[in-house]
Amino acid sequence: MMSLGVFCVVAGVSMAVGARWSVRYRAILETFGGSLFLAGLGLAAADLALVS
Repeated sequence: MMSLGVFCVVAGVSMAVGARWSVRYRAILETFGGSLFLAGLGLAAADLALVS
């Protein structure tokens, strides 16, 4: 689950950074990027909570 969380964080950050260059799809990319980032943080935190 940690690897999925890291993947979501990286994908979310990449989409949010990519939104700077895409004026037409900026709102969509920022929304999806932020959602993926938060989902990744939640998955990583859940994995750490289950391990400890």
